[in-house]
Amino acid sequence: MNLQYPAFCDLKRPVREVMTKKLIGIDGKASFREGVAKMVEFSISSLVITNREKVVGFITDTDVKRSVASGWTPDTKIEKIMTTDLITVNISASIREVLETMSKNKIKHLLVTEKGKVVGIVTVRDLEHMVRQKLETYISRE
Repeated sequence: MNLQYPAFCDLKRPVREVMTKKLIGIDGKASFREGVAKMVEFSISSLVITNREKVVGFITDTDVKRSVASGWTPDTKIEKIMTTDLITVNISASIREVLETMSKNKIKHLLVTEKGKVVGIVTVRDLEHMVRQKLETYISRE
């Protein structure tokens, strides 16, 4: 008997199909408190940091926890806390490349670039959502 399993996750699928295109950011001169408030306001787990509308840094919910534990005050400029060594993937990259990059760097958020400019973000949650949709479609056909 030859069983055929559904393709819950097409690893060749391009990241452009699952990424979030609407980036929410804040100026690097803003306070840590303002950055966290924006994350809460939009129910997001990461925030791009900008300088004259160019992405210069990134902060995640994990960075927020580390910063609080390290004693950073709410009035600290977010540029002092942000990650500046940005890990990115090209918009034409496959889901497999995204997963490999996330795994290699032990990250859950990955900025997506096109022609050298940040144009979106993909998160582990985005990938989970993609798999869940495929699974629900498969189950509904049974």
